[in-house]
Amino acid sequence: MNTFIKISVVTISLFCIFSCKTQHFERPEYGKNQTEKVIKIKKVHNFRAVGNIKNTEGRSLKEGMFYRSAHLHKLKEKSFDEFEKLGITEIIDLRNSKEIFESPDHLPNGITYKKYSAFEDEGDQLSQARKLVLKGKVNASDADKRMIDFYREYVTENPEIIKTIITEILESEKPVLYHCTAGKDRTGIVTALLLTILKFDKETIYNEYLLSNNFRKPLIEKRLRLANNLHFLYPKMDLQVLEKLSWVEKRYLDAAFGAIDKKYGSIDAYIQQVLGISEVKREGYIQKFTL
Repeated sequence: MNTFIKISVVTISLFCIFSCKTQHFERPEYGKNQTEKVIKIKKVHNFRAVGNIKNTEGRSLKEGMFYRSAHLHKLKEKSFDEFEKLGITEIIDLRNSKEIFESPDHLPNGITYKKYSAFEDEGDQLSQARKLVLKGKVNASDADKRMIDFYREYVTENPEIIKTIITEILESEKPVLYHCTAGKDRTGIVTALLLTILKFDKETIYNEYLLSNNFRKPLIEKRLRLANNLHFLYPKMDLQVLEKLSWVEKRYLDAAFGAIDKKYGSIDAYIQQVLGISEVKREGYIQKFTL
């Protein structure tokens, strides 16, 4: 190694040791019942089949119908066979147009790809927010509020798109994989709506939602450690903001369901009025996806 580089690395390391305060992160809430097994595919995070759960009528969700994950931008060609084995023939991308443009999915031939964004990030808010975070102008409380607002708006601001997403998944006769960027927020909301339609109870739905923390734990902890070690590069940045944006919390899903109740009166009214699913249709979906 070049002597100058060696000195630089040592200098930076020492600077970090003496100038950076160690950040103690909070312990997130995890899913208590790990009903789902993570599907290990290289470079794809939080990939799992929704299943091994029973609804309020004692019916079990059929295995291998609903798959969820983070983005597929780094999916390797040698992993394409895994998709074929799982029987996945359709991908629904929940990301916005900018996210898709910057990191398009890398998919096998023959896969039907559809994209439906209920959040278009007008004015490039995400990019602007990142800059504010690095400058220390966003704290953990701000990040928490933004997450709650996002969940509320996602289910109420573009109801026609949410209806399209849910209909596409429920009308499919073959396994569907739906995903966003991290596979936790938009994907988590969509999964919660699907399970609500199929009459799974709140405890089961929230447990499935929190499993993102279980499956993403190694990735998140690695990123938080790296951010902590390199904090001297952006000393004003509140590392708890990264923490808030990395984990899922029950309160976030509460915010989505709360917004639905406030605007439509109940989740059942939302299912009928917004998603266009009658009681007869709902029963048909229950028969189709459970046994």
